[in-house]
Amino acid sequence: MKLSQKIRAGLSIIRHSPGLSGKLSSFRNLTSAALHSKLARRFSPGAGKEDLTADFWAEYYLLTLVNRQINVQLIDRDEPRLVVIIPELDPTVIFGGYIAFFQFLAHLQARGVKISMLVMKVTMTPAQAVEAFRGNKLVHGVLEQAELHNLGVARTIRIGAGDAILCYNWTSAILASRVAAFLPRPAWSYFVQEDERIFYPNDSYSFLVESVFLRDPGPDLVCNSAALLAHLRHEGVVDPGCKVAVFEQGIPEAPLPEAGEIATRSPRRFIFYGRPEHHAKRNLMTIALMAMDKAIRAGAFDTGEPWEFYMMGSSRMGESFRLGEVVINCLPNSSYEVYRQRLAGFDVGMVLMYAPHPSVPPFEMVRSGVVTVVNTTPARSSEWYRGISANFEPALPSVEGIAEAIALAVARCGDGAARVAAADTYHPQTWDQSFSTMTGSFGHPLLERVWARPGTEAKLREV
Repeated sequence: MKLSQKIRAGLSIIRHSPGLSGKLSSFRNLTSAALHSKLARRFSPGAGKEDLTADFWAEYYLLTLVNRQINVQLIDRDEPRLVVIIPELDPTVIFGGYIAFFQFLAHLQARGVKISMLVMKVTMTPAQAVEAFRGNKLVHGVLEQAELHNLGVARTIRIGAGDAILCYNWTSAILASRVAAFLPRPAWSYFVQEDERIFYPNDSYSFLVESVFLRDPGPDLVCNSAALLAHLRHEGVVDPGCKVAVFEQGIPEAPLPEAGEIATRSPRRFIFYGRPEHHAKRNLMTIALMAMDKAIRAGAFDTGEPWEFYMMGSSRMGESFRLGEVVINCLPNSSYEVYRQRLAGFDVGMVLMYAPHPSVPPFEMVRSGVVTVVNTTPARSSEWYRGISANFEPALPSVEGIAEAIALAVARCGDGAARVAAADTYHPQTWDQSFSTMTGSFGHPLLERVWARPGTEAKLREV
């Protein structure tokens, strides 16, 4: 492989790394992996193969780094720890799944579990990481109590023989499986919140994602929602012999407007969850805008009262943008408390999700009294959604079906009493309730002991 090809491959990865520190970290990691002498001698292409693209070599060296072998030195500890492996610590990506993960870690720390955290992508020192999250009470609190280690391209890890292992995503799961193989009790747990194969086409990434479930030893699962577990079992990737613990997302109550205020509100307000970023394509922002445009042109919002239109979820679209004759205002990012208070001021919402996990925003909307349009799937039918809350307006999975659902939601959003009455769902009110009432069982005594202690609201039972 020519030097120019290596440079182009490296630049392809560096260009897509967030922030200056991320780009520098990617450069260091790629230098160590791609230019390692043994790797170069073994895998450099021969003559006549120089037409391979830079993108291919970027993928090759990145996945080689992710899939590398690791050595483990077992050390003596006074008491076992939970070794947590995460891909990175970056304040700009701590949302969604990371919030649930850190809530779980905080729940464990509050019950006496000591955490040693291994960070795969090095962007800052452990001390800098703690400081970077000072404005995030949840993450900062977990990091302050944890023992932090930067892994980077290191090939040796030191852990205790009695430690438990927990990973966050598929890249950290590959590492977790390799580390577990060195333990006297080779068990490891995967905090799974989505079928991560959906993030990729049928390619090398998807192959490695699926391989996580098929490794020996395979993972025990900590699964976000019974719906996701049912999907994974249907797909045949859950080993019948593995331990599975399931939690349902904690969605705190938010202030609800009075039924009378809803009935007389003017202007009416429509909000949809939009994510133009490549990694969030499953939120179908293009389909959402197509359906909105169709509904607007068909007169769905010609109700004799003014309407305002908003988007939440991303700052990539600027402060506002136009969709035909309509201006869509983009809400800035805010704290969770402010976000939930804002939701109660909307009348109709829409959250599309083309993935096994139904996501959280639609449930937050209906709990805030918003009539919410969602797309149905084979696993999430109209009956499934309506059985959770009458504030859902399920749509047939087509642009026309979603546009029709928008019109139906608009037509009934003035019934304030019905909206308030349907604002309750099965979700736990707090994260503490969410994790205290988990079902199933864990694959390591360190975690089992937490839920066996007096005061736990509900002992784990088999799923």
